[in-house]
Parts: sequence; structure tokens; C-alpha cells
Amino acid sequence: MPQETKVIIVGGGPGGYETAIRLSQYGIDTIVVEQDRIGGVCLNWGCIPTKTLVKTSELYTEIKDSQAFGLPPIEAELDYTKVFERKNTVVEQLVSGIEYLFRKRKIPILKEKAISVSRVGDAWLLMTDQGSELSAPYIVIATGSAAKSLPGIEIDETDILSSTGILKLDKLPQSLAVVGGGVIGCEFASIFASFGVEVHIIEFLPRIIALEDEEISKRLTMAFKKNKIRIRTSTGVTAISKSPEGLVLQLSDETSLTVEKALISVGRIPVNNLIWENLELATNRGAIEIDEQMRTNLPGVFAIGDVTAKLQLAHTASKQGLQVADNLNYLINAKEFHHEPLNYANIPRCTFTHPEIGSVGLSEQEAQDSFGEILVGRFPFTANGKAMAMSNTFGFAKTIARADTGALVGMHIIGPQAAELIAQGGILISSGATAESVESIVFAHPTLSEAIKESLEDLRGLSIHKI
Repeated sequence: MPQETKVIIVGGGPGGYETAIRLSQYGIDTIVVEQDRIGGVCLNWGCIPTKTLVKTSELYTEIKDSQAFGLPPIEAELDYTKVFERKNTVVEQLVSGIEYLFRKRKIPILKEKAISVSRVGDAWLLMTDQGSELSAPYIVIATGSAAKSLPGIEIDETDILSSTGILKLDKLPQSLAVVGGGVIGCEFASIFASFGVEVHIIEFLPRIIALEDEEISKRLTMAFKKNKIRIRTSTGVTAISKSPEGLVLQLSDETSLTVEKALISVGRIPVNNLIWENLELATNRGAIEIDEQMRTNLPGVFAIGDVTAKLQLAHTASKQGLQVADNLNYLINAKEFHHEPLNYANIPRCTFTHPEIGSVGLSEQEAQDSFGEILVGRFPFTANGKAMAMSNTFGFAKTIARADTGALVGMHIIGPQAAELIAQGGILISSGATAESVESIVFAHPTLSEAIKESLEDLRGLSIHKI
């Protein structure tokens, strides 16, 4: 007989595990099916381990630049073995903490691979690779995504790496080619360049981080070149071969590049490999199609996170999952809930390069295309007192508003702690703030957030400190 529960969650990443915990808080029996450790790519092989490396690279850079802070030169030799160990320690602490939450709440985790789903009466029957059977009226698919490669190029995780494989390196390479200049590629390029690795970025599109505001992209390119990161745009990689000298990358401009390691960061594809017995789950280019409530075309089946390809960010998956939990609480316990459908454009996006990038809403070009005449306010960190005290003044805050209504529709920050600051933009834009209404907000001094304040004032030409 299959084990019965109210909800089966397939996948234990940020979307899956937060949904499970919220359902537990609502008193709804849930089983999570996860073949690896809880936390998914984000906690184990993505966001968290990468950010531990980001912090080390930032600190190492500041130490090397000690004289800028009035300190004597500091001779510091990087021991990457210890950096690697610290990364693993942080991951272990965080994942162990989540596992403790599951034990405390008595939420079962079935460490097996979900294989197939069939319909039996009014319930769903899920089978695993080890023969386990689970039955529930509701299923949440949270199977995430996986790194994709290029035609004819095999990721072997030894020399040709994905974002997972590069985090397993316990020794720094002499040189690294980053194939793909999106968020993941740029983050690793920034980290390894700060550690002294010779880094090359090869990007097929005309600019790096092409989905960000063009002005932000140009400024990051400037910073990368200053940090000796070599960038080739409008260039593809047609083949990679191994030679005694290292990896040889054949490029679309008929040149070649020889490096020790290569990172393939050309995007991620949904992991959507469940077999639906005598049923058809609606998909689009491999991603599961969902409505505003994360419902699929099959009754009682929801999907969240990267597998839906809405916005492949951990916090998007988490928010989708929490809304699904509210929906299930209504369906199972008749508890009312009230929340607006997710506006994916208003979910903050962060790039943990040096300098950091934070963005929310529309880019300047997108705003022009949508509304015609717009207002743009900018303020540089070179005129921000806190940034000057931190000796970190590269970058600016940029705010975009509609000219007809004054409604804020976009914010883009490149510079110190941009990933933290952008939450303010998310709050303002999501709450429908206007260029005029935000002037009643008092920002603390001296803070980096004053750059946001002055960019907001600049929408109406009223910035006090802008030259």
C-alpha cells in the first residue's frame, strides 16, 4: 500500500523546502521527495557557496588595498585550500540547520528519485527509483533546473566545468575561460580574477549581463577591464579540445584561446523528467506551464521555481511556493488568503560581482518601449559620504519613472552593497510609489541608501548633492 499524505513536494530546493515548512505551519501533512540533500542547488552548489567565495574575494581585495584605508601595506598570500574548506563549512552549517527544522517539525524527507506519477481515483500516485509509493491529492513540482552546454561540447566537470563543478575545485587554475557573460559567468569571473586567476569572458551577445540595463552593463564592463578581466563579446565558442598546453577553445571569429579550465555558463534548462502515466502535463520549451496561482493543467498539480522558467531565482521559487501553500491551505482547511498575483518584473535581481549589481522593474529601454516619455534619476556613489568612507565609490543608483504619472517603474544600482540596497527599490515599486510621494521618506545619514534618495530626487531635478 502506498504511503498517504496530503501533499507531495518533488524537490527540496528553496521553493520546495519553504513550501513544506509553511504547509507544516498550516497543519498540512507533507512529504518531500529529494534525492540529494535538502536545500537544492542554491544551498548546496549555487547561491550560498558562491557567496562565501564572494566575501573572501572582497576581503582579500581590501587587504591588498590596505593603503587606501590609511593602513600600511599588508602582505597576504591566498590559501585557497582554506577558502575551499570555509565554503564547505558554511554550506554544511546552513543545510544542517534546514534539516534540523524538518526534524523538529517532523516533516518526512524521502531521499529517493521521483520517477513517475499516475492518477488513481481522486489521488496522485508517485513512484520512486527505489520502489516507494506515495499517494496524495496534491503534488507540487519543484525540480529546479540544470546547467546546459553548447552543441558538441561535453561538460566533464574536470576541465570543462559547470557552475557546480567549478565550486568543487580545491585548487585555483592558472587561467579560466568563462563561456557566457550572464549573471553566473560574471560572478565567477569576478571571484577568480580577484584571486589572481587569468580570466577571459567569451559572450555571444553584444554585451555582458545583456538582460540588465545597458548603462549597468557598460559600467560593469569598465570595472572588469580595470580588474584585468579580458572580455570578448559578439563571439561564440564553436569547439573545445584538449592539448598538452591545456584546453583549446575555437572561437567564431576564427581565433583560438588556450586556458587551463573552462566554465560553461550559457544558461540553465528546466529539470522536467517525471513520467506522467497516460497524462500530458502542459509544457513550453521544457518548462512547466502555470497560471497565476502556480497551477498546472492537471488537477491538484502545482509547479514552482526554475522548472517553470518564470524567473530563475531562488527567492522567486520561495515566493511561488509560499503562495501555493496559501492556496493549499484554502483548498484543504478552507482558510481564506489574499495576495496579488506575482509581478515577476518587480522581483529584485542581484549579481554578486565586484562591483555588485541590484535591479528591479524595467530597464530604461524597456520603460521607454512601454510608456514613451520617462523620467530618469541618477546619483553617483562618488558623491555619497558613506561610500567615500568605505573607499568604494564606483557606480551609481538609477531610478526610472513614468513621465505622465510619476510612478516608479525601475531601479538599477551598481556599486557597494547594491544587492542589499535594491530591496528598497522593490518595496517602492511594488507599493506603487511615485516620484513625488517618496520625498516624504526620510533616509538615515550617513548611509549608502542616500544614493537612492538622491536618485529619486533627481527624477524631478531636485538632487541636493549631484553636480
